[in-house]
Amino acid sequence: MSKCRRYRRAAGFTLVEIAIVLLIIGLILGGVFKGQALIDSARVRAIHTELTGFQTAWLSFADRYRAAPGDFARADVQIDSAATPGNGNGRLDSSSERAGVWQQLALAGFISGSYDGSAANIGSAGDLECASTTCPKNPFNGFYTFAHGTQGVGFTTAANELSTGNQMPVNILSQLDVRLDDGVATTGRFRVHRDYENACTRQGNWDASSVNANCAAVLRD
Repeated sequence: MSKCRRYRRAAGFTLVEIAIVLLIIGLILGGVFKGQALIDSARVRAIHTELTGFQTAWLSFADRYRAAPGDFARADVQIDSAATPGNGNGRLDSSSERAGVWQQLALAGFISGSYDGSAANIGSAGDLECASTTCPKNPFNGFYTFAHGTQGVGFTTAANELSTGNQMPVNILSQLDVRLDDGVATTGRFRVHRDYENACTRQGNWDASSVNANCAAVLRD
């Protein structure tokens, strides 16, 4: 009889042992989630720095040359003979000018890197695809772009806009919106890109619960 009792006790777990195991699992999962939160926070800070850096570069360029980067008609004379000049109308309204933004900014020393100004790589105003030789990449392998239009949801008047590029997780954009603007996807100066509204927002807000990893947003001055 005593042997049978010893066998049953050895074959199972006590409530204390189960509680300890659950506690350990909880600590491990908590560490994983905390680690991911720290990674996401670092990415948000990095993207925020990049976006504000691009805006500062744009304003500094405009202050020096009295023209928008990419649109500057004398870029090949006043900056570098390799620069692709724009038409000088103040709007990035061609593929050549949308690609030329990054080339002119880099050649003028306002951003780091080297960009070829290739119009063939950047497409239309609403196209977020590009090439790494023409546009800088965001941390999720999408491309930052400047274009003249109304790509942000709710904008009715066209303006020069800075896009985060696609492949951006919705929770990252949600946190960026809090840092840059009002935290709402469809209002303010930082808004969801119109092509991603249905997939990345719900009732006007960033749908962080969807865990969508392919979203995009637009930032205006």
